[in-house]
Amino acid sequence: MTAVLPWVTLAVCLAITLARVPSALRGENREVFYIFSLISLSIFISIEAPYLVIDGWLGGMNIANLILRFLLYGTFFFMGIKIATAFGSASAVRAIRGPVGIAAAALVGALTIYFFVITDTQGSSAGMSGLHWGPSLEAYAFMGRFYPGFVAACLIPAIWRTVTSTAPVLLRIASALLLLGLCLLLLSQLFPLIPFSEAWLRVLINYSAAIFMAIGLAGIWFSKAFARRKQRLLT
Repeated sequence: MTAVLPWVTLAVCLAITLARVPSALRGENREVFYIFSLISLSIFISIEAPYLVIDGWLGGMNIANLILRFLLYGTFFFMGIKIATAFGSASAVRAIRGPVGIAAAALVGALTIYFFVITDTQGSSAGMSGLHWGPSLEAYAFMGRFYPGFVAACLIPAIWRTVTSTAPVLLRIASALLLLGLCLLLLSQLFPLIPFSEAWLRVLINYSAAIFMAIGLAGIWFSKAFARRKQRLLT
């Protein structure tokens, strides 16, 4: 199952990305298209087969993993702002792109590079699972989980308010799926407690989070577009 899950996640994200192409060409909410494009690219690079090919081109030192980290940081930064704005949470927007959020992103980025540089990363390995896991690699992995978790923590309160509100059912269901994906991201902070013999759990949590977030996001923007169309018909 864990071998198929990454490809299923990629297929879901690509399908949503392609569905957004007509709107993007019309100039409607292009940020959503860009966000899903970044998510799809990140998922693609994280899958073992393409990862090994890409990293082989880059010298076989897991530089592809470093690129993936920064792709994810950028994706969560822009996605976090977009979601916070869509849910009308000014506090979440400030937390992500205000002084604290920018400082957190800059610190995580700098430490990610530092821990990567001081770690022996020779030998391509998707998820760097084939390397010797010492303190520096553990810290590098923690940085990769921390920033997405930080953004998720900023967004959860606003999304929870929508889930428990009297908003349209479709919006609440989509918000609940997005909330579940973000909660799984927070759960990933506990990865060090999962033994390597049960590494499949990490794969399951990571890609399940991506699927739920992608479907939830698509559902939210679809529900809002549906509501606007319905309003136009009524007026």
